[in-house]
Amino acid sequence: MTDVEEVSLVGLTEDMGVNALLFGFVGLYALTFPGRVRACYLVGSHATSEAVGESDLDLTLVFKDTFLPGEEDRFERFRMAVGPLARYPLDLNAVEEARLVAEGEVNLKQNALLIAGEDVRDRVPLMPLEAWTRHSMHQPYRFIERARARPEDAPLRFPLAYPDARGELYGYDYREVTDAQGQLHRGFKELVTLACRMATAAVALDAGRHTFSKRDAIQAHRAHLNDAWTPLYESIFALRQKWGYRVPEDAAAKAALKDACARMLDAENAFLARYRDFLLLELTRGAVRDRVLAARRLGDIAYPDADVPQALRRLLESPEPSLREAARESLARLAKAA
Repeated sequence: MTDVEEVSLVGLTEDMGVNALLFGFVGLYALTFPGRVRACYLVGSHATSEAVGESDLDLTLVFKDTFLPGEEDRFERFRMAVGPLARYPLDLNAVEEARLVAEGEVNLKQNALLIAGEDVRDRVPLMPLEAWTRHSMHQPYRFIERARARPEDAPLRFPLAYPDARGELYGYDYREVTDAQGQLHRGFKELVTLACRMATAAVALDAGRHTFSKRDAIQAHRAHLNDAWTPLYESIFALRQKWGYRVPEDAAAKAALKDACARMLDAENAFLARYRDFLLLELTRGAVRDRVLAARRLGDIAYPDADVPQALRRLLESPEPSLREAARESLARLAKAA
């Protein structure tokens, strides 16, 4: 694919405005990375017809074989340049074809729409459950962490406090959302995503099951776990289904959202307590890169007990230099925070 005349869409959504944007996007990446992209997939809610007005367009480019030298940096510049041009919020990702085939995938394999190029999903295995559980357990931290302002390099303190205890929604509306016209609105998208990520992690860890979308995660949590957090996750997802990601003006709906936000702190702390135990186990199993990530993450969260620093000190005797370095850095962060 080397010029605009050759650009075509293999798959279409139900939204003509989205299709027009996708056509332009395919043309741009074809000019920027001529002959290098094997396939372009739309993933997420737009691929499954579950999108709301403020949903992102989640697009994944599969690069042929492996990245060429400098190609990842070029993609990052491309991503930053293209985002502001779109009517819809874009979430762009790039992945190597060889990595997909070697490691497997979940959402792209089961819950995606091929937009352009050659479909490679028949050659991509479903990610093994152990790897999927590890991936799912690490995801909620990203949303918990970025909701809470703190000094640079300071770890989160467990147990958590609300992102903003004085806020109407306790700070869970900290990030605005953009509609298809480019207008900003007060939003609760981060709350929805966090609830679904925590449901996904629990279903993977406790039920041994992959989930493929936000809706699937919420339904699987009810079907397989049905615990104290199921009604909370369901209520948050139901608000998303009715109101999109904007904070509603309706008084009853806003009261329901506020109640969900009030209960979310206990759910976050319950997750982080389990995450601590998971990370301590990760220090002793899996590939070195997985153990390094666990060691670094244990420096990102200040747990008030001696088990974490003791486990990190044991890593100082590891034969792996990367593990020793990760342990030293995390111990230094925790000591500074204390």
